[in-house]
Amino acid sequence: MKRVEDPLLLTGQAEFTDNLKFPGMLHCAFVRSPHAHARIVRIDTSAAERLPGVVAIIAGADAGRQTEKPPGYPPGFTTDCLAVDKVRFAGEPVVAVAAVSRYVAEDAVDLIEVEYEPLPPVVDARRALEAGAPLLYEERGTNAIYQRDFKWGDVDAAFAGADLVVSGSYRFPRISANPMETNGCVARWDLLADEVTVWGPFQSPMTELTRVARSLRLPTNRVRLIGQPHGGSFGSKVFTRYLVVAALLSKLAGGRPVKWIEDRIEHLRAGEGDAWERWYEGALAFTKDGQATAYRVTCLDDWGASCDFAGMALKPIVQFTGPYEIPTCEYDLTVVATNKNPQGAYRGYGPPPQDLLLEWLMDQGARKLDLDPAEIRRRNFIPPEKFPYTLPTGNEYDSGNYQAAQDALLEMSGYPERRRAQAEARRQGRLVGLGLVSTIEVGVPAFGVFALLTEGVGSTSAPEGAMVRIDASGNIVVQVGFPLEGQGQHTFVTQLMADYFGVSPEQVTVKSVDTYSAPPGLGPIGSRQAVTLSGAVLGAAGLVREKLARAAAVLLAADPEDIELMDGRLGVRGDPDRALSVAAVAEAMRYRSDSLPPDVAGSPEASYIWDSTGRTLPDELGRSKSHLTAANAAHLVEVEVDPDTGTIAILGYWIADDCGTRLNPAIVDGMIQGGVAQGIGAVLLEARPGSTPGTPPSSTPRPP
Repeated sequence: MKRVEDPLLLTGQAEFTDNLKFPGMLHCAFVRSPHAHARIVRIDTSAAERLPGVVAIIAGADAGRQTEKPPGYPPGFTTDCLAVDKVRFAGEPVVAVAAVSRYVAEDAVDLIEVEYEPLPPVVDARRALEAGAPLLYEERGTNAIYQRDFKWGDVDAAFAGADLVVSGSYRFPRISANPMETNGCVARWDLLADEVTVWGPFQSPMTELTRVARSLRLPTNRVRLIGQPHGGSFGSKVFTRYLVVAALLSKLAGGRPVKWIEDRIEHLRAGEGDAWERWYEGALAFTKDGQATAYRVTCLDDWGASCDFAGMALKPIVQFTGPYEIPTCEYDLTVVATNKNPQGAYRGYGPPPQDLLLEWLMDQGARKLDLDPAEIRRRNFIPPEKFPYTLPTGNEYDSGNYQAAQDALLEMSGYPERRRAQAEARRQGRLVGLGLVSTIEVGVPAFGVFALLTEGVGSTSAPEGAMVRIDASGNIVVQVGFPLEGQGQHTFVTQLMADYFGVSPEQVTVKSVDTYSAPPGLGPIGSRQAVTLSGAVLGAAGLVREKLARAAAVLLAADPEDIELMDGRLGVRGDPDRALSVAAVAEAMRYRSDSLPPDVAGSPEASYIWDSTGRTLPDELGRSKSHLTAANAAHLVEVEVDPDTGTIAILGYWIADDCGTRLNPAIVDGMIQGGVAQGIGAVLLEARPGSTPGTPPSSTPRPP
């Protein structure tokens, strides 16, 4: 089935945030810090206030008095929506202006004088922990946001008894989400009702609602978020501070709507779409026949200038040993603050850099033991008969056949011939390489693991809700609580409902609703929607089917238990002549209340909240069943490096992917292609300012 979203996108009719126009709308621009670390001595906005077209200006101290800092997990490392007293990274917003156009707002920004007292910055995570290092948050007395050494099993004994230990270190430099559409919003404060409405591309509207309401000191029933279609996200569409500032400017402007659209430089310089600047040291212990027995990781995570939620540093725990059966492991984690723009959510949400470390160490082991990289992986894959499989770190993998995926990959690529061709190329002096990996992507998070950040934060729930309604003509409307997001959710909902009720896809409409109408739900985060949204819409459809069946039983003079839904008709089981279409039953329910059982309402509609089961909070060792699913993929890439120029040519790329039932194979293929393109871009084309290549392998990892 083709995607139902595409006509809207291809014809340019999708109403992205920057397309919104309202009467009297103002435009926002920011004064941003030129310093990585400095005290704010003086702010003079008088010249900007006199500029024609400027309507409202707000600076950090005033904004700080009217708002709350977002809660931090762990606490103590969050900042106000505008900098108060000092700035902690170059690009941090200090003053916000609302004017009749973006041009006027930018001119006003140039007229605002801010006097700074520069402070010594710390931009190296390793130096940030040294005695005497500049402190970003003096009241904390440290730049360490989070530190814990997790051990699962007797790791020291396993390493001491190993036949082989391979180890090394590397740095994973920052990469950026950088979607085609940057962040943006329109905020309007209704002064009479004391209510705030915000339009924007919210990735998880109900989660954002709580953060915005708390920051504005408003109850959640006085804040309304209206989601707009996304022009890409990859995790970057979380930007609470700007929603709050736009709302404050609207309040100052007498309730006029205020639009802010992030420009590309702002996104790269100060957007929270960067991620994963980490220093890694790792070691993997093997028996002489290539069986991995222990895995040790030391990670120093450079989070940047503020930290609302350090979940990306903890998520690797839930897939720590990848697809391999490694009985003991250790994760020595330190998250540190530096004077760089803050990290933000990025696709995969944390594990990919550590997946790279594990795969790299597997390759080192293969070389030392004179094994093919495919063979050493085969010897360590979790066997199919052991699923569901519980990792030593506590999370459970639901299912998998990792050897089958690798076998499919090797067959489709002609792997033996690729190896022979590589050897021949090497003899000719050509630098041809083959990279083989097998990784896990967990999904449907219940967030239990994140209770490790702050007691009481973790959750064992992962709800997603939907409402299904059939009108008197038999057409179906499904309401979901998140905007058009690009991943084809509206398509698979349409497929499911058309199939379930036996109607054509054209009879199904999927609509996104705002937070006033939305059911509980987290939206498209955490590789979850195929499971959670399917559960929600099928659950709601099941409740609607029960209502239809009870009404049909009266109309057909049958027992409700004998009514079956088949091919768009509600009929009596075993008597094909006694049946009514879904539309006919829906029409009777709407217009013939005398034909309904007394406890059946006159409209076939229902809401349903799907939630995961069996999830747990962490125990004393940090172990929890946090995620519900675990997809697997095996990749092989063939590259050649020009020894004179360093130019890299990708000669071939093969993928075997096992994500379970594919609700729409074309959508899955598109996701894979996009992921590969983004991954290649991260590897070959991205290096944030100040990034350096990974350090060369060391003989032993740094002692804890």
